[in-house]
Amino acid sequence: MTNDTVTTFRTLLQTLRANVLAYDIYAAVTLSVYVVLAVLFYPKVDDASAIILTDLLIAVTVASVIVLNAMVPSPIILAVRRFYTVPVVYLMYEQVQAFVHIVHPRDYDDLLIAADRALFGTDPTVWLGQIATPWLTEYLQICYFMFYLLPIMHAIEMARTGREEAFNEFIRGIVYCYAISYLLYFVMPAVGPRFTLHDFVMTDVDLPGLWLTPALRDIVNQGGGIPAGAGDPLASVNRDCMPSGHTMLTLVNIMLAFRLRSRLRWLFVLIGGSLIVATVYMRYHYVVDVIAGAVLAVVCLPFERVVHTWLLRRIGRA
Repeated sequence: MTNDTVTTFRTLLQTLRANVLAYDIYAAVTLSVYVVLAVLFYPKVDDASAIILTDLLIAVTVASVIVLNAMVPSPIILAVRRFYTVPVVYLMYEQVQAFVHIVHPRDYDDLLIAADRALFGTDPTVWLGQIATPWLTEYLQICYFMFYLLPIMHAIEMARTGREEAFNEFIRGIVYCYAISYLLYFVMPAVGPRFTLHDFVMTDVDLPGLWLTPALRDIVNQGGGIPAGAGDPLASVNRDCMPSGHTMLTLVNIMLAFRLRSRLRWLFVLIGGSLIVATVYMRYHYVVDVIAGAVLAVVCLPFERVVHTWLLRRIGRA
């Protein structure tokens, strides 16, 4: 390489180092873990090559966006810089499921069921079935589906108000906790009570809604690894029951809403609280999953600040 090429490359690296944020690093580390797993378990992982190439492409693209945003101010580039984590976080969820059962092939539903029974003397999802009504099912299914939208609403609010530091704090807290929840799926893979304590095929009969429930339920199922008309849904469903990411990230969103004085904080409390109830009512989770998710939210979000401070020191921006 010529001296000019080396100088240009160093300048780009310095620009990247000066403008990288904690949430960029959290996402990069998580995707790097997946790349390592894809290499280690290459013969056993479907589409291992695609996962490796996709994550490398994401890394290069994000690095390019960070540099471009610093060198060429543009509303479009800034929007991509701020919100690229939305599709990447979803991709992180999709990819982790390619490895969970390969790394840890046992399901732990039996232990989770035993824990619920020890705490409550019964199966909470079965008990809640006694008070189920179509209108309650409709409301809670809508709230459960809102899990995907609440953090985006929060991020848009932070971006529109021009509170850059608040926006960055929100995104890094959310991405950090998403990454932690995904990696914890390796510890106790489980499919949830809709398969173990209930007949999954009879869900629409047992828990009928009113208008939107069937469509929203199908979207959730497909997002959870169950394609429409799957002959053996238990074989394909994601092992993402423990801990309850819905509970963990909903509480993280609420905690950040109060910390950052979001105008939507009480809306997040109402919908988020209903969403957490829905995780058990709709038979997606055991109560012990919800407890684990709540504990992790309380522990992991404050610890993110410690990690953030450490990262700033490591990259010379303390």
